[in-house]
This record gives sequence, C-alpha cells and structure tokens, in this order.
Amino acid sequence: MKRSYLSIIVALSMNTAHSASAPTLQIHVFEEQSAASLEKTPASKIIPENAASPSRKHNLQLHVFERDPSVRTPKTSSADSTIAIKNKKPILGYQHAEFYGATGYRKDELDWSIAGLNGTPNILSELEWDDIEIATLNIGTTLYFQPNWLLNFDFTYGHIFDGDNQDSDYFGNNRTLEFSRSNNNTDDGMTIDASIHAGYQWLAMSNQQQQIYLIPKIGFSYHAQYFNISDGFQTIPSTGSFSGLDSNYDATWYGPWLGLESEFAINEKLTLGVNFEYHYAYFEATANWNLRSDFAHPESFTQEAEGYGLVGNIHGQYRLNKDLALTLSVDYQDWQASRDGFDTIFFANGFSLKTERLNGVNWKSFGANLGLVYQF
Repeated sequence: MKRSYLSIIVALSMNTAHSASAPTLQIHVFEEQSAASLEKTPASKIIPENAASPSRKHNLQLHVFERDPSVRTPKTSSADSTIAIKNKKPILGYQHAEFYGATGYRKDELDWSIAGLNGTPNILSELEWDDIEIATLNIGTTLYFQPNWLLNFDFTYGHIFDGDNQDSDYFGNNRTLEFSRSNNNTDDGMTIDASIHAGYQWLAMSNQQQQIYLIPKIGFSYHAQYFNISDGFQTIPSTGSFSGLDSNYDATWYGPWLGLESEFAINEKLTLGVNFEYHYAYFEATANWNLRSDFAHPESFTQEAEGYGLVGNIHGQYRLNKDLALTLSVDYQDWQASRDGFDTIFFANGFSLKTERLNGVNWKSFGANLGLVYQF
C-alpha cells in the first residue's frame, strides 16, 4: 500500500545579545516511507528504520543539526528591529550624568583708572564699585563618560540689589589734587557667568570607603557685569545731591582656563573638595555717561585690556539618597587686566580719541552657595 511522505521542518534561531553569528538549530521529523517510495528515493536520502513503539501508527524520526552559517537567515520581525534600535548606542553616550542647581550670595569689588594723554597725571580719573551685593542662581550639568572623562556646562545669573560707586578726578600724580568726586548708588544691574570644561577624573588613592580623586580640567569661561549708576551726590566740591544720573558701565571677561580639582570621599555620604583655576582673560567694557553732553550716547567710551583671573572654591557634598545630594560651596575670585590696555572716547560731534592710558582693571569677588545635585 502506497504511503505519503511527510516532512516537518522547525527552525529554532538562537540569537543572543553578544553574538549575531550563533548557530541555528533545525529539527526534521520524517514519516516512515512505503517500500514503493523508498525504491524511488536516492540512497543518500533513505532514513534507516529504527525500533519505534508499536503503539504509534507512524514511525517518526527526529534529527537535530546545526544550520549551515552560509545560508541566509530569514528577515527579522518588527519586534526584532525594535530591540536592535533600542540596543544601538547613541553617538554621544555617557555613563551617567548630574544636574545641579544652587542659590547664593556674592559680594564684588571692581575698579579702574586712566592716565592723562601725556601720562600726567598718572591717574587722571578713577572709578570704584564697592560692596556690590548680588543674589545668584546657578544651574549646570556634568556628563560622565568611560573611562574617566567628564564634560561640564555651568551658568550663573546674578541680580545686583545694593552697592556703592565713587568717581574721582585728579590734577596731580598718585591721586593728589583731587578736584572732583561723586559718591553714587549701584543698586541695580546684573551679572552673568558661563563656563564649559572637560576633565579627567583620576583615582589617586583608595582605602576601603575613602577615595581621593584628582581632576585636571581645561575650559572656556565668560563673565559679565552690568552696573547702573544713579542717585548722584557731589562730594568734591561739596554741592550735594544732583538729579538725572543714570549712567551704565558694562564689563566682560572671557578666555580659556586650566584648573585642578581634588575630591576627598570620606565615606559613602560625605565628599569634600578643593578647586583652583587659572584664566587667561580678555577684558572689554562699554560705558554710557548720560550726563556728559560732549560724549556720544549710548556708547560714550570703550576699554580693552588683557590679563588673568584666579578662581578657587571649597565645596562639600552630602548624599541624601542614591540620586540626591546637598551641596555647599565657598568661592573666591581675583581678576586683573593691565596688559595692552587702552581707552577710546566717542564724542558727540562724531570724533573719537583712542589712548593707551588704561592703567588697569581689578575685580574681586567672594560668595557662598547652597544647592542640590540630582544624579541620573
């Protein structure tokens, strides 16, 4: 009696996330053939008869073997494609990141002076801003990459809410023969500080739960101060208050910098650190002296110079849980710009006068900040 030939092929693909070339297993199940069909079957394809159970109607054989890797695999399903996309690494992949925010208080001082056209007097005019009180808001993020690299973006906005200004003019050298002085308010304005840097976190020492990290850094920063001068009071000669004063002095400092930070992890919760930075500074300023009718407006004069900045801070971090930490920092800055300095005056009649008599600009700042760090 002629019996039909049955072939069932089941392909099991064993793909893992670590090897796309893992072998594919196939199961072939054959039904016993009749004598007539066996005669027509090539000898290489005849399946030897084995002792199957007599209770089964058909004699089935199970063959398991590896698929030839040269054979092209079937198209993957949409689900497989979705998994492949999810497992694809992004172009800018990072190990983890931190986002931080802080609020604080800062007190600044800034002064500059210019000499006469022929160098006499050596200080012709001098402006000072003292006790500039600033409320600050700081945000930033740090991305950590393998093996130990990091990238930081930092931004701080400051609101000036109090401060004093003094404008003095002299006939004699070394601040002698002062013929004019006004003492004014600087209780309005703002500051902006932005920085980006890359660093390498090097584990210098490790002892059980305590570690010391050294982080050399390189970056670029921008700092701006926008001072408003108002509420004029003439001290020399002593004529008292005068109205209409609404002048502005806008200063910017920017340039590359190098730094070194050390972090001491006392335990799993508490970390202390010290940071120091040396900045190469380009200084630029623009002023609008609104009561000087002989000056142009809104740009009465500009200043340019080159110098440096020293920035340092001491900071601590206390971890509240695995994702959140409390931070406290104390900051100090000392900036000077006295190289290649010049002052350019713009007159109302359209003429300008450029001198090389900018003696220098000095800026000092002291502040403290309290904030939170979120790690993700």
